[in-house]
Amino acid sequence: MATSAHDYTYPAYAKIIHLGLAIFGIAAYLTAELAEDGNTNFGYLLHAYLGLSLVTFMAIRIIIGAFSSDTLSFRGWSPFSRHQWQLALLDFRSLLKLQIPEHGHHQGLAGITQAFGLIVFTWMALTGTGLFMLDTGGENELFELIEELHEIGETLIPLYLGLHVGAVVLHTLSGNPIWRRMFARK
Repeated sequence: MATSAHDYTYPAYAKIIHLGLAIFGIAAYLTAELAEDGNTNFGYLLHAYLGLSLVTFMAIRIIIGAFSSDTLSFRGWSPFSRHQWQLALLDFRSLLKLQIPEHGHHQGLAGITQAFGLIVFTWMALTGTGLFMLDTGGENELFELIEELHEIGETLIPLYLGLHVGAVVLHTLSGNPIWRRMFARK
């Protein structure tokens, strides 16, 4: 088994946050169609409360990222920096040569993908919360706008999941099963 130059394990709280984001984010996404008939049915409430649970995990993730200095920290992670995009270009070139790129936390394509996921799920959490709070049964212009924004985010979730899961599968097939990091003891 190949090992990465950056072998990380995650503390229990990071694993719980990741699991919460995955479970509630995917479950909310999968129940979106159940919410189509308005705020009076069980499907709407199921989708809404799964989404609100996602909001809780997103808030925890963002707070920890902003104020901690460990594994989940946003310090030194700038997905929009020139350096990050240069690393991503090198990673893309590596992939074209059928080589799996390896960097530290939040670097290169992995960092951009992680940032994309956090942005999409935060977008969905914020717009979904807005819809929940504004939903009085009668629709207005603000509600319609937020609903459209929420639907834009809905189309980005499969893209993110494909990138994220695809990267995990590629690493696993190349002999570096990075998914095990989420289950290793720290």
